[in-house]
Order: sequence, then structure tokens, then C-alpha cells
Amino acid sequence: MSRSFVALCLSVSFLALVGCKKDPATPDYWEEYLARIRRADDRVRLIESMRSSGKANASFLPMLHAQLAAEHKPEVKGALARALADVHDVSSVEPLKAALDPSATDASAQLANKELVAALGRIGDRSAVPALIPFLRSKDNYTRIEAVQVLGAMKSPEAVEPLIQLATDEATEPFLNRKAIEALGQIGDARAVPVLLRMLTKERHGVSFYVESSFALFQLGAPAADALLPALEGKDAELVSWAQGQGINPASYAMKAAQVLGDLRDHRAVEPLVRQLGYTHADPRIQAMVRMQAADALGRMRATEAVKPLAALVLEPDPTVRRTYVRALTLLGGRDALPALEKAASTGDWYAREVAVKGLAMLGDARERPLLDKLAAGEAARTATECKQAEETGCDNPAALGKKRSDALVGYAQLLEAGQACTQDAGCWTQRLEKANGALLERTALELGRSGAPASVTPLASRLGERDTEARSAVIQAVDWLVETPATAKQARSTLPALRKQLDDERGNTHLVGVNEDLRRLVVKLERT
Repeated sequence: MSRSFVALCLSVSFLALVGCKKDPATPDYWEEYLARIRRADDRVRLIESMRSSGKANASFLPMLHAQLAAEHKPEVKGALARALADVHDVSSVEPLKAALDPSATDASAQLANKELVAALGRIGDRSAVPALIPFLRSKDNYTRIEAVQVLGAMKSPEAVEPLIQLATDEATEPFLNRKAIEALGQIGDARAVPVLLRMLTKERHGVSFYVESSFALFQLGAPAADALLPALEGKDAELVSWAQGQGINPASYAMKAAQVLGDLRDHRAVEPLVRQLGYTHADPRIQAMVRMQAADALGRMRATEAVKPLAALVLEPDPTVRRTYVRALTLLGGRDALPALEKAASTGDWYAREVAVKGLAMLGDARERPLLDKLAAGEAARTATECKQAEETGCDNPAALGKKRSDALVGYAQLLEAGQACTQDAGCWTQRLEKANGALLERTALELGRSGAPASVTPLASRLGERDTEARSAVIQAVDWLVETPATAKQARSTLPALRKQLDDERGNTHLVGVNEDLRRLVVKLERT
């Protein structure tokens, strides 16, 4: 036990022994103790004890305000700020503002500023904004980050210009740039659109700002879409010139603008996106990426104009590229793509074939079962041939590998059976939702999402915690489609507290980080309702 803590205990014990009659639930009790303790660290401990006691309430505010005004030790100011943040009453704004020290240079004073800024953020009264903006230029990065987050949460339009400067400041830490971008998205001011468009493709020393910029543009909504449409086709001359000066490949905007426009479901982009399915480039990787992003956006927008050109692309031999085209077709739904998928199911290596078979099962019914059985029966021979041509995992026992693959194909029969049983009946699909897993859950969710049935949104939302990322992605997509109807969106808003908690609990989970970007967007859409 430290000597300072012993001293504190002794001082408290002494007060008790001399007959302190005050009630610990009153501010006088704590004020008397504070008056008797001189050491700063002991005062901090006493304030923290008061906080943990749960006794502090609005009746404590005059005492806490007076203590803050009289206090000279930064660490004690910080503790008092935390106590005021606990009560978060608007009457504390002026005392907290008065305690701020924008010129602070030593670490303890800077830490006190951070606590004071955080307390003002907890209270959330916009009268504090003018006092907070100077801290965007603080020499202490922790205080700057706190100010950025607080001003973003307050949706302060006065902070837009300094945040734009901070977002693009190449002399500062990339983490701060990212935080400024996030704050601009929270504020939602259209003045931020040009800089967010630039940061969408900007990289510095290998650090990308795409995740933060794309989400911020999504938060801005219509003003972002208006700017992204010309960017998609390279018609924003100023942006093109800037990109050339930065050495950014023009195809970057064809890819990244497509993704955000798909997020925003802006159907003005359908025609140019369909054209991008035929995009050509000397580098086949760039060509594939532009086409893939267009396909993904068109699928999420359920643009039926894309079915025919997408069906023409599913013979793509690369399994990763083929998977994107097949998934876009499964999002679109219907049977028009089945002839192309049947052909693709017999071409390419195992990984490409299996992608096409899954697409077939996601869209078909009992009519496709004979083909599935035929493919499964012939898989052993195909696998044996592949193992002779190229060594891969499992080829030390081609017969066992062929059996495993054949069984995987047969497993898709349950999707065809569900399609035959339920057809377009949302009630039938809803009955299957609770027990469905894996690919069957994907199909079930997408069928319900395309059905437009408002009654489906609550049972679907109950599966948003699915650990299988492909299944979770399908459930998110389905709910997203359903909540485009205002009445259904209002119904789904009841899930917001649980969704926010889920995102918070899963923060840092690398397995879920990608799919949770879509979940974050769903939360924003529900908040807008």
C-alpha cells in the first residue's frame, strides 16, 4: 500500500473519529474531505471515490463547479471534469469552458484539457463549440482526437472547414486524418464532399483512407451521389486533374465511386454501371476490378438491366471474379440467368465450377435437380483429371477428394428443394428462416428481401448476428432492401440498440470487419428514418 494512500485513509479515518456527522449522499460530506486534503493525487482519489459511490447528482454541481474554478492542479481538474461528465448537466458547460487551457504545453495540463473536452462532449450542448474548435490545433494529439470526435458527434457545421484542413493535412498523423474524415461524415455538411472524393482514392505511405471516406460519403447521402456520378465516368474535370497530379489511376474512381453509389442505391448510376461491365484495360487485373465493382453495385441495386450482360460474364475462369458475377445474379433473382449458370457449372476448375453450382442452387428449383445430380456423379472423374494436371491439396488421394466434392454439390439440393416448396411465398420462407444455416440461410434471406414483405423484417433482423459472413451479408442485404419502404424501416428501428451494441461488441474482430461495414450502413439507414 502506497504512503499517499495510507495518508488518505488516515485523513478519512480522522474525520470519522472526530465526529463528522454529514451524510455521504450530500455534497457537503465530500467538500469537507476535499478541504482537508492537500496532495493532488489524494484529491484525485477522493473524487474518484465520490464518482464510484454513485452518490453524485445534480445537487453536487454547485460544489463541483466551485472546486473546478478554484483548482490549480491539472490532474485534479481532470478528475473534476470526469465527475461533471457523469452528471452531464448543461449548467456545467460554462465552468468547464472556463477551465480549458488552449495554450497548455505540459503533459498533465494537456491531459486535463482532454478530460474537459470529453466532459463537454458528454454534455453535448452546442454552446461549447466555439471553445472546442481551437483544440483541433492542439499540440497534444490525444486532445485533438477528443475534440474531433466531440465536434463530429455534435454535428457542428462551424467545425467543417478546420476539419477539412485536418483531414488533408499531410504533416499530421494518418490516424488524425481518418478521425477528421469520420467527423465530417457525422456532421453531414455538403462542403465536405470534394475533399471526401479526393480522400476516397488518396494513399500516403501505403495508408489508405478509403474505408473512412466511403462511409462518410454514404452518411452525406444525396450531395455525395450528385458528385459521385460524374466521378464514376471521369467527367469531373477538376477531380481528374487532381488525380493525375497525384499519380492516381483513373480507374480508381470507376471502382470506388461504383461501390459508394451501390451503397446509396442511386439508380441514376445504373446505365453507366452496366456500361462498365464491358470496361476494357490493358491490365487485366484493373479491367476485372472495375467490372466486379460495377457488378456488385448493380446486384445490390437490383438493376434487372444487368442480368443479360452479367450472364455473359459468368464463364470467367478466375473463381474470385466469377464469384462476384454469380453473386450479383443471385441478388437480382429470377431464372433468366440459369442457362448461363448451367454452362458455367461444367466449365473451369473445381473452385469456378462450385461457384456456378451454388448460383444455380440459389436461383433454381426441382427443375435443376437432374443437372445437379449429373454434375455430382461426374465430379469424381473431373477431380481425377484435375489432379493429374496440377498438384493441389487433397490430390494425394484423388478418389477421396472427388467424393468430398461430389458430396458438397449434393448438399446444394436443399436449396433447390426449398425453392420448389416455397416459390415466391414469403410466409413459407419465413418458416424456414429460424433453422436455416449457411447457403440455405443466404437463399432464404434473399428471397425474403426480394419479396418486399414487411412482416419479414423482424425475423430477418434476429439473424443479423450470424457468424457465417456470407450468410450475415445476405441477411443484411435482405433487411436493407426491406427498409427502403418507410413503414418497414420504422418497424425495424426497434432493432437499433441491439445493432449498435453488436457493432460495439464486435469492434476489432477481423473476421467480421468487412461484413460489418455493411451493417454500419444499415444502422445509418435506420437512423435516417
